[in-house]
Amino acid sequence: MADDIQGYLSSRMPVWKETYPGVENLKIAVMGCVVNGPGESKHANIGISLPGTGEEPKAPVYVDGRLMTTLKGSTIVTDFITILDDYLETKWKRGGSPHVMGD
Repeated sequence: MADDIQGYLSSRMPVWKETYPGVENLKIAVMGCVVNGPGESKHANIGISLPGTGEEPKAPVYVDGRLMTTLKGSTIVTDFITILDDYLETKWKRGGSPHVMGD
């Protein structure tokens, strides 16, 4: 799951740099642990704590330091990508960027 998300981020970043100025400052946390991951995800603009091997397929998603939702089932990656794309469209508009967590 983490590899799929990382691949998506790598493939989209060149386009995002043209569409969303300053997007290289976006902090995305893709964590592989539902125990420690939420803490790390809270300090990112957007973060997800993926389930480990053998764990129930659920993944909390944090946006701007707050729990937004918990994704479940086999569509966790695609659902997270949708949330990420929506975040960029609504909060990282052309000409400006939102407050970066931790600044």
